[in-house]
Parts: sequence; C-alpha cells; structure tokens
Amino acid sequence: MRLGKALKKSVKMQLQTSWIGATLARLSLLLAALIVAPLLPAAEQISSVRVWNAPDNTRVVFDLTGPVTHQLFTLNAPDRVVIDIPNAEKTRALDLVDFKGGPLVNVRSAAQANGDLRVVLDLDRRLNPKSFLLKPSDQYGHRLVIDLEQVGAKAGTAARPQAPAAAPVSQPKSYSTAKSYSTMGSGRDIVVAIDAGHGGEDPGAIGPSGTREKDIVLQISRRIYNVLKVEQGIKPVLIRTGDYFVPLATRREMARRKYNADLFVSVHADAFDNHRARGASVFALSRRGATSTLARVLAEKENQSDAIGGVQINNADEMVTSVIYDLAMEGSMEHSIKVGSMVLREMGGVTHLHKKQLEQAGFAVLKSPDIPSILVETGFISNPTEERNLKSQDHQVKLSRAIGRGIIAYFDQHPPPGTYFAARKQQRDAQQHRIARGETLSEIAQRYRVDLAALMQYNQLTTTDLIREGQVLRIPHS
Repeated sequence: MRLGKALKKSVKMQLQTSWIGATLARLSLLLAALIVAPLLPAAEQISSVRVWNAPDNTRVVFDLTGPVTHQLFTLNAPDRVVIDIPNAEKTRALDLVDFKGGPLVNVRSAAQANGDLRVVLDLDRRLNPKSFLLKPSDQYGHRLVIDLEQVGAKAGTAARPQAPAAAPVSQPKSYSTAKSYSTMGSGRDIVVAIDAGHGGEDPGAIGPSGTREKDIVLQISRRIYNVLKVEQGIKPVLIRTGDYFVPLATRREMARRKYNADLFVSVHADAFDNHRARGASVFALSRRGATSTLARVLAEKENQSDAIGGVQINNADEMVTSVIYDLAMEGSMEHSIKVGSMVLREMGGVTHLHKKQLEQAGFAVLKSPDIPSILVETGFISNPTEERNLKSQDHQVKLSRAIGRGIIAYFDQHPPPGTYFAARKQQRDAQQHRIARGETLSEIAQRYRVDLAALMQYNQLTTTDLIREGQVLRIPHS
C-alpha cells in the first residue's frame, strides 16, 4: 500500500518536472526570439517616386525609409531597366508615379522569391542607366537615383535647345560650337547664357507660403531671354529650359563649350533666417574670400546645390591651377565686376537693393576662367513681402527689363571684338564734329539729331564747361 502511494507520488513529480521543463524551454525560445528580433533589419519602403525629364536624360528618384543596396541591369525587346532592392517592401508609391510624358512609360514592381523587391522601368526607347545612392540631407532622406541618359549623350547637357514656354519666337534648333554671325554681315551676335538656378530635385529656397525658388527664377530667366532676344546683335540662350536638375559644373560647361557664350548670368532668389532681410543683390566671383558675411553664407548655400540635387561629389579640384588659368580668370573677373555693377544699378531703379555695391564670394557656378559671370539674387524669397513681389508678373517684368538693360549697356561700352556691337561702337565713335566759331552745343545736337543731354554726357561735359573753336566732339548714336 505504501509502495503504491510512493510510486504515484514519484510519477506525479516527474510529470510536473517535465511540464515545467517544457514550459521553461518554450519561454527560453520566446525570450531568445524577442532578443534576436530587433537585431534583424526591418524591410525598407519606397515612400515616394519622382520623375524629372530633361532634354537629354530622365531622372527617377526613389525616396527610401532607410539605407539599401541595389543591383541594376537592362533588358530589351521591349527596352526596360530592372532594379533589384534586397530587404525592401512594395508600397503604393510605386503605383502612383507621374511619368510627365517622358521616355519612362510605366513602373512595375513585385516581391521576388528570395525576398528582394524588383522594380521594372518600362521605356519607349533604349537609354543608358546610371544609378547611385544619396545619404539624407536637410530636404530629403535616403534616396536611390536612376539617371536614364540618351544613348551617346553626356549627362547634364541638353541634346537640343528648347525655347522657353513664354517666348513667342523659338530658339534655333541647334547651335554650332562657333559663335553665330549676324545676318547683317557687320559682326557676330553676342551670346548671353541665362542660367535659372536649382531645378528638379533641388527646389532651392522655399518662401513662407511655399513658393519654390526654382520656379520663380525660371520664370524670370525666361523673361530676361525675351528682353534680350529682341535686341539686335544679342542671342540669349537658356541653360535650364524646364524643371530638371543640372549640376553646377555642367551649367558652366554648357555656357562655355556648347554655346561659346560671352556672358553667363545665373538667376537666384535669396533666403535668410531673418525674414525681415530684403533686397536684390548682384555677385561676382571672389578668389580671396567673400566681401561680406551674407555673401559667404549665400555662396555656401548655393554651392550645396549638387549635393541636394543628386551629384556624387568629387573633392578633387576640377580646375587645373596654372599661370594661364589665373590670368584668364583675372581678366574675366574684371569684366564680371563691370557688368555686374551695371546690372545692379539698373535693378536699383525698380526694386530695393540689399547693398548698393556689387559683392563677391566663391560661387562655384561662376568659376569659368574665360567668361564674365555674374549671379543675380532677385530678392529674398524668405521675406513674405518680397515673396509676393517675386511671384508678381509685373515685378518679374520690371526686374527682367532692368537686368536686360544692364547687360546691353555693358556690351554697348565693352563689346567683344568681331561682334555687331563692336562694329556699331566703332562706327559711332568714328562720327566726330570739330566745333566752328560761333557754334553752340544745342545747334550741334540739332544738326546730328541727338539729344543735347546725351551729347554732353557722351563727351563728359557739364553745364559749366565752355566749348571752344577747334574742339572735337564725339557724336553719340542717335
């Protein structure tokens, strides 16, 4: 009897021990799972997709919730680009892509058996894809950038110039590397490259009500184009014709090598932490430090455009330092200051100026050694009042006309050799009058049908100056 009770007790204890052991084992496995789970990487998601169509390429940008790796390859018949992204999840963003009428016609995606997310870009032609990853910046998080370049085209350069939407007359379909010549046979046209800052992935500064710098400066650049294209002897070209990103170095190279420009004008709108800051400014390059703290801050901000817009930065100096380069840069900087000062003076007649003298700083976009280059800040978009002004069509027209007048006045005084402007200046300067006894300035002005004030100003005369017999006057162009 006692033996039976002892046996039952022993079996019961064994069962309890077995149950406790099993429970502890399950708890151990659960605890281990909880500890290991956070160490496993969470699948990243594509939060949005943006498409930017440029004349020579299309950029597709995938915004990501975190860092990823990827593999890319192409297929044909039909043409498509395939991107495999490990440890990524399909999201609705891949079904809501705005193709904007470019060569990208569809985006498909699906999870693969190995857990990768496969994204397929369907194209209407064969394009050369290039891809790179960008780390988070102030505006964006992690990004995967796919550049789809035209076969045989160099990234960032326009395959063909496009006339601005606001221009009633189209630009020529193509430009040769040599400067064009006027049909009048009296000299070639002066080429002015107008560069609307930022664009595409890089919105530039954003105003209090959401106005984007890239949109405003493109509108103003188109208006400057319209002002200059009606001036005989000047041919304007636009570096950026739409909403897409162009690297800073490419902007310079397009002006130099594609258009062989005589002047480079980059158009921007300021922004500052203090929303009361206001006024337009004009800048030239400085190789010896900025002329003011604001000039330095603005240059640093504008020079970040490549990183924001999506360019892999190479810290190697792209310009080779040499005596020839230094001499060329000094010459172009001298003329940059002259044309910039004239533009600033004209702008002062239509808008408030932040400073009444031209400033200088190390703007990367101005570093062309052989082209006078200026950067025009049209106002502070961060100032609510100036933001409204910059959006105003009337204010844009006034600004563009003032900038155009400054450019024309500069070339009127300093025309490049062999140009229509140079021939006109030579002809104008050759017209002289030797004063005879008894002649007056008003009689001379009437004879040559020129304004008396213009005649005096052209000869640097004041109302107190006395003219004398035999004195030679230069007659301004009527």
